[in-house]
Amino acid sequence: MMRLVAAALTLILLAFPLAVYPAAPVTWLVLAALLTAAGGVALLSVALVSAGGALALIAHAVALLIARPAVDLAGAIGLGVALTLLPLVVHFAARTDGAALGPGVLVSQIRDWLVVAGAGVAAAGALTAAAVMLAIGFQGLTLPMVVAAAALGAALTVAGVVALVRR
Repeated sequence: MMRLVAAALTLILLAFPLAVYPAAPVTWLVLAALLTAAGGVALLSVALVSAGGALALIAHAVALLIARPAVDLAGAIGLGVALTLLPLVVHFAARTDGAALGPGVLVSQIRDWLVVAGAGVAAAGALTAAAVMLAIGFQGLTLPMVVAAAALGAALTVAGVVALVRR
């Protein structure tokens, strides 16, 4: 059951970049993210789903860079929540693989995930607001500067998720 939840989160996460720009550069990155994250879901590997999430985040950054759509706060929050919950669900699934779980355990775990999702919503909202301010302030950025900043953001996101899961 938990693998199904993780697979659904993976598909939701991978839908965001394709919704912004469903063309060749983005689809290749999404395919790599799909293969990596699907392997992580199948093997219940937090490291692989985190890497798949990072690739999805990079694909989303590339899609935003190419398409330059208007700011979508709901999309940013959805991406942040999916990216935050995916490694947590896989970690829980790996710890409880094959175990019979009572309703109390599931309710407690869902409550914990809602707290983490709330943190993801807050982080995504804050990062989106900061990005809007940066976009206003730095109109003349070149493509290499934007790609470097996106890669740094993806690396920091993966580091934060790995630190959350390691606790």
